[in-house]
Amino acid sequence: MLDVVKDATLKRGRNMALSDREKRVLVFMHLDAPPEYGVYMKAIRHAEVIEPANVRRVVRSLARKGMVKLSMLSNPADLSMAGSGYVVTDAGHAEADRVKDEVTL
Repeated sequence: MLDVVKDATLKRGRNMALSDREKRVLVFMHLDAPPEYGVYMKAIRHAEVIEPANVRRVVRSLARKGMVKLSMLSNPADLSMAGSGYVVTDAGHAEADRVKDEVTL
């Protein structure tokens, strides 16, 4: 049983290539907000970088690949909680820099 779990984990780890939609969302998030700020899914939907119905699936896929991570967001003006959004990780920023010339937003 343990071998099956290890094998499944290895298979997931090998498929780190980003789809066109993932690249567009990642580059948008990378360019839209400073590194310490998160991006709400609603902002991605409104920017129309991909079809609004696919935003949640694509962002969660980026999170599974380590490109973004879920973060509780606060309002910098008064430090109150403002909800949750996704922050681009260091790996995500590096990948976005690498692919940004391939992407049209």
